[in-house]
Amino acid sequence: MRTRRVPSCLTCLPWLVWLALGVGVVAGPLACHAPAVEAPYAAGQPPAPEVLLAAVAPRISALQVSSAKVRINRSPQANLMFLAQKPGRFSGQVQMAGRELVSLAFSEEGYALRNVAADGLPTGYYAGPPADCAIRQLIGVPFSAEELIALVLGGAPRIAGPFLVVEQRWDRQRGHEVLRLRSAQAEQELRFAWTAGAWWVAGSTLWVRGANGKLTRVWSLLHEELRPVAGTVLPARTRISRPSGRRDERVTITYLTQIPEPDLGDEHPGATNEDEGWEDEDTAAAAAPGDTAGDEYPAEAKAAKPAPSAPRVPPQFKLDGAGLSPRGDLCRR
Repeated sequence: MRTRRVPSCLTCLPWLVWLALGVGVVAGPLACHAPAVEAPYAAGQPPAPEVLLAAVAPRISALQVSSAKVRINRSPQANLMFLAQKPGRFSGQVQMAGRELVSLAFSEEGYALRNVAADGLPTGYYAGPPADCAIRQLIGVPFSAEELIALVLGGAPRIAGPFLVVEQRWDRQRGHEVLRLRSAQAEQELRFAWTAGAWWVAGSTLWVRGANGKLTRVWSLLHEELRPVAGTVLPARTRISRPSGRRDERVTITYLTQIPEPDLGDEHPGATNEDEGWEDEDTAAAAAPGDTAGDEYPAEAKAAKPAPSAPRVPPQFKLDGAGLSPRGDLCRR
């Protein structure tokens, strides 16, 4: 029996992981024509740049997407599911016809990748310590884990300071307030939509400045149909593009279910607060004024309570290599 290969449109691993990351949020090449939209504020009274920049950070701490459809260019749709938690935890999988293609997980403890059926990288299990280079190799864009999670949770990465706000305008075609930032190394366009009585990130485009001063576009992201979801605002669909030779690679993600702030379980299993803030009769007696009985105990018995341990990474953000050959660390290839 011939082994069915993944369609050629899905053979680019970086874009499969782009799908798994479910990033969202702009942009020129992704634009489509629409009726003019008037600004939600009086003429000459736009929101202050500080207000818009404050809206860049995500307003939820975690998001679960248990069902989404993804498409690369004109390829057949694949299924996507992921879980993300700030500042830098993620676990996602792309499937086709119920078959795992690629899975990715990372946290402060490290990263793991299961490449089951996607071309572009040998099949196998990859793992290593925390490293942004692993993310760069997988998605083809220099995001840190924190920047990537910010995107997934509805925010956006922002160029490092110092930077200047060089332009602010209302885009009547898209209905976006547009802010243009400039630093010595890059320029960034941030887009915001007025939804549910507040400004929310709707898109972003990043350009980097070369040695000759010329700007080169790195990526563009667009959130479409922002709408309230369980106390926050999320897109119904996300479009992503990045330059690839003479054409743009494009990804469309359509969200079917989104659960903000999912229950990830107790991060401190086994920890208790017993006796914390309480006194029993023996303790109270030992501490009574003028009573020296407590001094009869050895110093070891009076040792300070141990410092609280670091939060444990929930098992949802871990992957094993079951059924796959170990391939080592992508960052050392």
